Amino acid sequence: MAERSVDILATGPFPDDPYEPAAPAWALAEGLRDRGCSVRVLFPAGPGGGASPTGIDPVAVEMAIRRPGAAVEPADFSRSAGRRVRPATDLVLRDPAGLGSLALARGRGGHRPIAAIVRAVQIGEFDRERSVQPAGGFIGRVDTWRDRRAVRRLEKAALEEAHRIYCDASEVADQLAAAYRMDRGRIRPTVPPVGLGPEPPTRETARAALALPSDVPVVAAIAASERPEEAGLDRVREAFRRIRPLFPGVRLVVAGAEAPTEPGVHATPSRDRLTFLRALAAADVAVFARRDPGFDPGLVLALRLGVAPVTLPTVRLAPGTAGSVRVVAGDDPGDLSSAIAELVADLAQRRALAAHGPECAGLYDPARVAGELLDSARDDARG
Repeated sequence: MAERSVDILATGPFPDDPYEPAAPAWALAEGLRDRGCSVRVLFPAGPGGGASPTGIDPVAVEMAIRRPGAAVEPADFSRSAGRRVRPATDLVLRDPAGLGSLALARGRGGHRPIAAIVRAVQIGEFDRERSVQPAGGFIGRVDTWRDRRAVRRLEKAALEEAHRIYCDASEVADQLAAAYRMDRGRIRPTVPPVGLGPEPPTRETARAALALPSDVPVVAAIAASERPEEAGLDRVREAFRRIRPLFPGVRLVVAGAEAPTEPGVHATPSRDRLTFLRALAAADVAVFARRDPGFDPGLVLALRLGVAPVTLPTVRLAPGTAGSVRVVAGDDPGDLSSAIAELVADLAQRRALAAHGPECAGLYDPARVAGELLDSARDDARG
């Protein structure tokens, strides 16, 4: 079978933080590489980013930015990246779909199919951001109106150019169909892939690195954002304070954000895969308490390691993962502390959740997600 070639458009270079917006695109690149594809990842040139995974060709795209910092800036990247796409590539994958047309010329093999993954509807994100920070004065309102019109026009152009559109959440698909009166038959479901990352440390190695005793319960709080408020760490710390009297020596490891100094709390603020994996490997229970609804890649890391997870309803779960996660009904710290305490106290419950973790985490395996996208693109080509 001939090697298939795929060009992926990402928002940035390879990130070591699995929560970065560019992380799903690079995870897909790894999955496509493992499927035997020739993979290039195109991203805006600039500082930062880690070394790209082996077997993937990174392409930093230089571009002229017409309005730096404007809501329509991603369209400048689309225009420049379109000129760098390989003429004979079998598939162009935009993750996320972004703004603006790629304006691809016909390649040597004919028309190049484009797949676009919508992680969030940009016009909806624009409206949400402007509702928090409304424009002041008449000129500001006019500029906002112009920017909104431009975002809508450019997002529509990106979507209309795509041969297949994917969404990783049903609510996003609903918003997309409503915003652009799109036929739902064009939208297919997918799940966000989570890169495998480095080999996780053993429990003993992780606890030694974090200076944690080997014989005490450990709860890991994985921060979805470096900003503690967004990550919901205040709720987690309050829940931890409530369980401390019940479990002598219990520790809370906060990974990915700063935390105030208080008894039993260890903060490891670095945001990289190894920091998250070390905290999870040392833990008996992992907590995910993000404030804004969304997918949480740290939860997938916990499932892979067989750590019993507790989440708030704000954490988006894929179908089939319910049996491996303890979901708290609300965001009350008392309910959260009760759920954590039950799992810390009951080894059988922890093992029951952990037993399903690796299988459920397989839903987010990059090679699996990439294979489904390739099969879908192949079906489109036949159609």
